[in-house]
Amino acid sequence: MPPAPLNRRDFLRTGLCLGLAANGTASIAHAADRKPFADLALRRVEAFALRRLVLARVEATDGTVGWGECGHSGGGLVAQTVNEHIAALLRDFPVFAHDAAWRRVYHDLDELGPGGIVSQALAGVDCALWDLRGRMLGLPVHALLGGRVRDRIPLYGSFSRDAGNGRFKTPETCAEEAAALVAEGFRTVKLRLAIREENRDPTDDPALPCAVAVREAVGPDVELWIDANNGYSAARAVRIGRALAEQCAVTLFEEPVAAYHYASLATVARELPIDVAAGEHEYTRWAFRDLVLHGQVDVLNPDVGKMGGLTDALRVATIAELFDKTVCVHNARPTLLTAAHLHFAAAVPAASRPQEHPSLRRLDELWRYFRNRNNVAAGWATVPDAPGLGLEVDEDAVRRDATAQPASSLAS
Repeated sequence: MPPAPLNRRDFLRTGLCLGLAANGTASIAHAADRKPFADLALRRVEAFALRRLVLARVEATDGTVGWGECGHSGGGLVAQTVNEHIAALLRDFPVFAHDAAWRRVYHDLDELGPGGIVSQALAGVDCALWDLRGRMLGLPVHALLGGRVRDRIPLYGSFSRDAGNGRFKTPETCAEEAAALVAEGFRTVKLRLAIREENRDPTDDPALPCAVAVREAVGPDVELWIDANNGYSAARAVRIGRALAEQCAVTLFEEPVAAYHYASLATVARELPIDVAAGEHEYTRWAFRDLVLHGQVDVLNPDVGKMGGLTDALRVATIAELFDKTVCVHNARPTLLTAAHLHFAAAVPAASRPQEHPSLRRLDELWRYFRNRNNVAAGWATVPDAPGLGLEVDEDAVRRDATAQPASSLAS
């Protein structure tokens, strides 16, 4: 006689056993004693502010733990938002109710501001929940996002003209930094001009001198992108963009005008023969909808650590596909944020071009909080296949250093 069909509870328990056993995280005998997924809930949500890193930790009633990275701007305030607000909202919440969890936090805290601190705090918790679910199932997060469409992801190296404390790098120094990224293996390089004057059109414009020097340093075969960091009016952006394309073979111009001037973005996108990109300052799917409809940009730059995590980023991926736009993530951190972006880019068809990486050298000190690293080399990343996001956090080091950080050290 054929075996009796499994009911839903037995099916879930059996699937959990097989997944855990296949990944070596627990024996089948131990897994059989665990509760089925439908009964699993969150018993603890917390965040830790470290120097240049904010981590969120979630723990389920079965003891499984997931980690995610929050946005880093205002680190102490981001962690405080998780610990004082989000933790209470999600206590005892079902682990696998991912959209309901996102909506509960977003709509309950929207009067604190739907972008900025709340969105950055939610981002880390949301990514930690995806990590948690993947670990429970014994599956990489990209499998939970719909399955990967690519095994390897091309990366572009990004660096800034900003030297800190109101100082700026010379064209010669920019050229040296670009050449160093090419030496690391990046075949696409982005220079961030760091104008950041919000539509102020600097008199001594740095764009062409720096871009010419960079192009000479990297040669003709490396793709060159320029980020104006919101620095121009529409008219100046069009003039500069055309010159960059003609004189330096620049193929992408990011944030040429202030992020909130959608009409100006549309003007630049319409007039330039190269792609215009924006999106790192958008915090919700609704903002990306308006960016596409009114800003008319060619490339969308979501940042999973800013815009509420992977749950909302998936909606942006759908918007990109509906409007035939490309997705290139904004990514300023090499550890858990990069891991989340790799899973996202692996599962999103529209993420077909190089994705941002802060380089192998920048912020390398953050790896002291992890027992393994993302597989990034020679301008490419291999998509992780370990359960969850794929990184193992040194929790003792995180807890030790989080308690020792002075508030003044937690800014971005």
